[in-house]
Amino acid sequence: MLRSKQPDKGTAASLLLRFLYWIYERRLLDLLKRRPMPRHIGIILDGNRRHARKRGLSDPCEIYQHGAEKLDDILDWCADLRIPALTLWVFSTENLKRTQAEVSGILSAIEAKVAALAHDPFMHQKRIRIQAIGRLDLLPESVVAAIRAAEIATAQYDLMTLRLQLGTEGGRRSPTLSVASSKCKRRKERHCPK
Repeated sequence: MLRSKQPDKGTAASLLLRFLYWIYERRLLDLLKRRPMPRHIGIILDGNRRHARKRGLSDPCEIYQHGAEKLDDILDWCADLRIPALTLWVFSTENLKRTQAEVSGILSAIEAKVAALAHDPFMHQKRIRIQAIGRLDLLPESVVAAIRAAEIATAQYDLMTLRLQLGTEGGRRSPTLSVASSKCKRRKERHCPK
């Protein structure tokens, strides 16, 4: 008689991790629904390389493609929660200081993801408009063309706006990040015990 094959530890760990994330996501959604919903969320995409190293990935295209795939989850959450605006900081001038392979990996992931979003039924069903802001002149023509096509394909939508912040000053000197950081510090100081 053949014994049924038990899932290997990697598969069992993966299933457990997915289950734990599912519970965590449900808990966060429950907490969010008890408070006023934010009107705008801004996310600085960071940590792709660290995450990739932990997973044993080294190909820059593959690394940033995995990061771009998480956008589907983020858009799904924001649409479910009826958050009307989402801004993603996806490519700053600091990224230009990386190796050519990394810059190409980031840009190819942006181009592929934006092109896919332009034709994604979810985007059209949820009426999500794509807008790009920033220094598009720093980007290759093919990336700009994909962005412009996505903007045109979704221009008539008004339920949610996905803004892609591209080619702006990054790092510690960024005026946007400095303002956000100082607000966070002031908020923490008010809530810290004396």
